Amino acid sequence: MQKTIVNSLSRRDAPVSEQPEKRVADVMIPVRNYKTISHNCTVEDAVRLLHKSFYQRGKGGYTHRSVIVCDDYGNPLGMVSFRSVLQALEPFFARTQSFSVPIFWEGLFSERCRAENKKNIKEIMHPFNFIALDVNDTLIKAVHAMIKHKLGTLPVTKNNHLVGMVRDNEIFEEVHNVMVDQEYLEDAITV
Repeated sequence: MQKTIVNSLSRRDAPVSEQPEKRVADVMIPVRNYKTISHNCTVEDAVRLLHKSFYQRGKGGYTHRSVIVCDDYGNPLGMVSFRSVLQALEPFFARTQSFSVPIFWEGLFSERCRAENKKNIKEIMHPFNFIALDVNDTLIKAVHAMIKHKLGTLPVTKNNHLVGMVRDNEIFEEVHNVMVDQEYLEDAITV
């Protein structure tokens, strides 16, 4: 009986241990599905696009917490994320671990938003030249790069050309597939 159940499972439904481990290319979002913004735009423009990109949940499809910054010819330069914007809001004097002046006074948040909104997005973007994954890289390499660089989204290249983005969302989905779905399949097989 057990053999019959195992044989009736498709290759896709085979236990994770019998499947080849996924690569970055298997979980990345193609670059064509990502929003882009010109390097000449302001932080405010990026915030508008990020908001529009993320808050389309009811409409289905992908929601993104970052946008790709492109030059005048459409070549990708870097990305701006929620985190990029939030880091820009932090006052410079608060970026050290020790400070003697109370910095969290009323109105500081609004003041920082107004101070940053007209800046060029190149000032807050994460350039793609500092880290990129290859389509053939392992997911554990993606996890390592995300943790090391404190980023939830990383560019994916093929032959040094941007082809997609891999996010912590997709990595977490694969964690779920390996941990949780494996348990389900093992339970189904032993029944």
